[in-house]
Amino acid sequence: MKSTSLPPLTPFSTFTLDSMDDQILNDVILELEDGITVRRYRASDVQSMTKHANNKTLWLNMRDRFPHPYDDTASRRWISINADPGNHARSGKYTLEAGAEGPLVPTNYAIAINGEAIGSIGLDFGADIYYRTAELGYWIGEEYWGKGIISAMAPAFVRWAWKTFGILIRINAEANERNLGSIRTLVKAGFADEGKRINAIVKMGEVQSVVWYGVLRPAD
Repeated sequence: MKSTSLPPLTPFSTFTLDSMDDQILNDVILELEDGITVRRYRASDVQSMTKHANNKTLWLNMRDRFPHPYDDTASRRWISINADPGNHARSGKYTLEAGAEGPLVPTNYAIAINGEAIGSIGLDFGADIYYRTAELGYWIGEEYWGKGIISAMAPAFVRWAWKTFGILIRINAEANERNLGSIRTLVKAGFADEGKRINAIVKMGEVQSVVWYGVLRPAD
């Protein structure tokens, strides 16, 4: 699991329930069984996001840019960033001559159960020579670990990403070598093990290793 990079902050006050239209609020991109959905963030998600993200065990599996403690200010900032069209990616078919020509689409979404936001899943698009790749990131509240939610959600989200973003030719991911649950999730989503980077990261002063994974766009 990893945290997604944070673009410059857009004032949250511009993205209130009154200013977000019904189409955005009701935009569910994936729906699984048992009331589990992937949908756009809502201003009303602040308290539930804080509740599930403010967890040290979760944070130990995330990059340090994922705040800890995680408070309502962090939740508002993340929701604001992802409501801002300036942080969305162009969808649709992609050609070298014209680029992508579809509408702008968010790249990060809330994982919800019966409407309550309990986690997040999304793509961090590459830049420069990596502009046709993205890195998959996700997290879910600790009380929902071991229930198969992410392992069911990740493959469906990857399929959605291929369909939505024609620019993508590859999706990357990484996991702490100790995070066996995340590794199993990536394998189930079709990612291939591309090697271990030994002593690549430091978390809480401890040097650790990470495993790299990747999946290529399937042939049409």
